[in-house]
Amino acid sequence: MFTGVDCSGYDADMKKEMLIVIVLAIIILALAVVLFWPVHKETVLQSPPPADIEVFSPKPNEVVSSPLKITGVVRGNGWNGFEGQVGGVELLDANGAVLAQGPLTAITEWTQLPTNFETTLIFPAPAIATGSLVFHNENASGDPAKDKTVIVPVKFK
Repeated sequence: MFTGVDCSGYDADMKKEMLIVIVLAIIILALAVVLFWPVHKETVLQSPPPADIEVFSPKPNEVVSSPLKITGVVRGNGWNGFEGQVGGVELLDANGAVLAQGPLTAITEWTQLPTNFETTLIFPAPAIATGSLVFHNENASGDPAKDKTVIVPVKFK
């Protein structure tokens, strides 16, 4: 018979440690579930509010060539009509060189919003394959703080 070591307390300590580890694992698992489980909220699908300016044609990254007809609508918030125009547009190549520019001419009543616009730009075929249309609002006040721009990237034939 072996009588040199008393192991009866060893089993009890081991069981306490295992119980503590199991309880901690359960707490951590419960916290993880609470924090990371997806919450399903009832959502109401809404359309985004209309943009202050919407360019109907050309669309972003559309391939364009001369003559380029541009159409769209302004809806306020700094994009308003003044004397039959609702702003201006520049056609730039990828290096920033101006290829053409023109006014955005109101084709509906310019004193009432929304106001539809159009213009046609004639430009030489650029050597660079990409560019952008830079739309400027009609800022009758001349206050630079009220200047607005919208950029539409385009590709050239």
